[in-house]
Amino acid sequence: MPAEPKVLVTGSAGFIGSCLMRDLISSGITTRGIDNYSDYYNPSMKLMREAEFGLEGKTFNVDIADKEELADFMRSYRPDFVVNLAAQGGVRASRVHPIPYLLGNQVGFLNLLELSRELKVQKFIFASSSSVYGDSTHPPFTENQQLCAPKSLYALSKLSNEIIAKYFEAHEMSIIGLRLFTVYGPWSRPDMAMFQMLASSRLNKHFNLTAALTVKRDFTYVGDVSKVIREMLFKELDGERFEIFNVCGGRPYSLQELFGILKNSYQEIKYIQLDQDELDVKLTHGSTEKLAKFGLSVPITTLESGVLQTLDWFKSIPTNDVSDWYKYSSIY
Repeated sequence: MPAEPKVLVTGSAGFIGSCLMRDLISSGITTRGIDNYSDYYNPSMKLMREAEFGLEGKTFNVDIADKEELADFMRSYRPDFVVNLAAQGGVRASRVHPIPYLLGNQVGFLNLLELSRELKVQKFIFASSSSVYGDSTHPPFTENQQLCAPKSLYALSKLSNEIIAKYFEAHEMSIIGLRLFTVYGPWSRPDMAMFQMLASSRLNKHFNLTAALTVKRDFTYVGDVSKVIREMLFKELDGERFEIFNVCGGRPYSLQELFGILKNSYQEIKYIQLDQDELDVKLTHGSTEKLAKFGLSVPITTLESGVLQTLDWFKSIPTNDVSDWYKYSSIY
């Protein structure tokens, strides 16, 4: 490992990326980030994250789908480690606006891999998703089980990342894919269910529920995700050059349980039951055995604790900003 390693984080103004940037920089690690500041959700939120986390001057407007622009930046910075969190998120939006899922999630991903190989990057970590499991019938989901056909273009884009990345394992670069399970916490994307629930309550609106209350999710607190990534960056893993890990709490909660936790935290959600969305899976439940086997931290933040931390953050945001973010992101 270099004496002073340099890390590049893509999607650095996003939900998980900004948290990771903050944690790396506060640990004294030389870190730079790039983001394309897309208008998928209100760009003001990304700017507020950067200001809150002290990322000004550390993040740059670069689109990974623009290979020439990306190459100029990477050849100048010459990172030792790359963490790719840049992606068009959202399962439902993928059927409305499919192009970004092909450009950023696939073309951009390949651009990053090719340039990382050229620059002899030591380790390449990328975000995959629990959505690749689809409606699996064998919980808890394990990294080596056969995958179902993807239910959405978003899931397909993440599965294709894993397949594309495996073609690069013959090179000296170590590649790690992380199947992230329902990440939540402070500064979450405003199109995500947790944010939409809290915003609708704050704005005295009803939350449009498009899933059954029995649907279960393996919620994972964003701080735990950042910790796992930081460990993976600088830990020599005794495995192959290409590895896939679930990053999850290993304990699914139903939406009914989530509503109960919110109510116990004095945040009751009023909702309207709508037709169930066909793209939603009924259960996500990941195994954490592989994380533990490799000596990596298993996410430990309980949903009760994570919800309280999220609520504390949410209450600190001005109502006008909550309203703007909610309106901008409720079209999906």
